[in-house]
Amino acid sequence: MKYRRPPAVDAAEPHLLVLLTLGVREYRSAVRARLLRSGFDDLPRSGSWVLVTIGAAPATVGELAARLGTTKQGLSRLSDVMVERGYLRRSSDPSDHRLVSLGLTARGRAAAKSIFAAVKEVDRSVDQRVGPGGRARAERELRAAFGTGVQL
Repeated sequence: MKYRRPPAVDAAEPHLLVLLTLGVREYRSAVRARLLRSGFDDLPRSGSWVLVTIGAAPATVGELAARLGTTKQGLSRLSDVMVERGYLRRSSDPSDHRLVSLGLTARGRAAAKSIFAAVKEVDRSVDQRVGPGGRARAERELRAAFGTGVQL
């Protein structure tokens, strides 16, 4: 089978993938900068997702892995590091000691607040660029296009 090059993307009209990547970079950069300024420089890069996904209610590694679309093994390794660094705590289920839940420590809650503050900062910036309701319309369209498989 002969390899076919994909059609060129017009530089004047960036492909949706490029636009989404630029948006992700803006949020990621703001979150990383806020975490560094707030003293959370040891939070693993994927740790932000774990903190905002756990939120107020503890969850098992399996539940978190399903919500984040990752493997239990990968999430288990990440949570080990986050427990060691003081962002998460482990606790046994009183009715089934085989089940271990992960919850936020005070440090984890503080880091999550920093993450949410950075996201709100970028949201405000986007709102200024696209005008009233622009970001909300974009969110609705992206939900329609990609669904809501990940529950944060």
